[in-house]
Amino acid sequence: MTASPGTGTGNLTAWIPPRLRLCVLGLLAATLVSGCVLRVAYNQLDWLAMWYIEGYVSLDSSQKEQAREMIGRNIVWHRTTQLPRYAALLEDLRDGIGQPLTTGDIAARYDEVVDLWDAFLLHVAPDAAALLLTLSDEQVESLFERLERQNGELAQEYSGNTATMRRARQDKAVIRAFRRFTGRLTTGQVALIGSHTANFEDTSTEWLNRRAAWQAEFGQLLAARNSDPAFLANLTGLLLDPNQFDSPSYRRQVEYNQQEAFKLVAEVMNSLNARQQAHLQGKLDTYIEDLTVLLRGA
Repeated sequence: MTASPGTGTGNLTAWIPPRLRLCVLGLLAATLVSGCVLRVAYNQLDWLAMWYIEGYVSLDSSQKEQAREMIGRNIVWHRTTQLPRYAALLEDLRDGIGQPLTTGDIAARYDEVVDLWDAFLLHVAPDAAALLLTLSDEQVESLFERLERQNGELAQEYSGNTATMRRARQDKAVIRAFRRFTGRLTTGQVALIGSHTANFEDTSTEWLNRRAAWQAEFGQLLAARNSDPAFLANLTGLLLDPNQFDSPSYRRQVEYNQQEAFKLVAEVMNSLNARQQAHLQGKLDTYIEDLTVLLRGA
């Protein structure tokens, strides 16, 4: 069976409301392409973020100005406080190329990224709450209409595919992700990836249910936004603890899939040959250089 499109904290963005995804999504997407594009994309996050927000809800002129100021402040904060930590993490990964990796090593790196993500959410939450408080009832209704359409599209996408089809699509995505950093994989490495993904539990239905539960709670929060003195605290709690909507069985599946993914990454990394290690080092060197250039401009 296959993993779902989002598996708890294994998916760092699927459960986030659209307006809080904006800056990080741009950075994460950019890191999947060339280093030059990373620099360009990061420097364009302000307008990319506005474009993304207005894909969900149309803002009036005052709200647009507030959003631009919010985005600008948070990009400056992210550039000056978070990019050095990402650079250090990448340097550590680069320096460890060729050294044996354990599942625990991969889990520790994952936890570092989650900590960075949580720090971002904690920092952006007050600005996001302030913007959300300005939304009219009509704007909130429009936001949830967009989310509902998106939910329907996701449900159709996953209900319209068999588990075998989802598995095949997932395997292609995993292989592409490795190739992006290591270059061409060997036949044995492709088989190794398949041996692990074959063990993933399919959580598609529960993921969709969890997404709907999160959005329902978010909707209740917004409905009381003008009368709830604890609006910011409740929004922050909703953002930082999405697992509160997990059933015990879903949480077990998520944790199992996560451990299986850690094993997959560790074993593939340990199997890299000299050519693949050099390719990976070159990629990481490029990202580190790009982050250094971005930091110089902070």
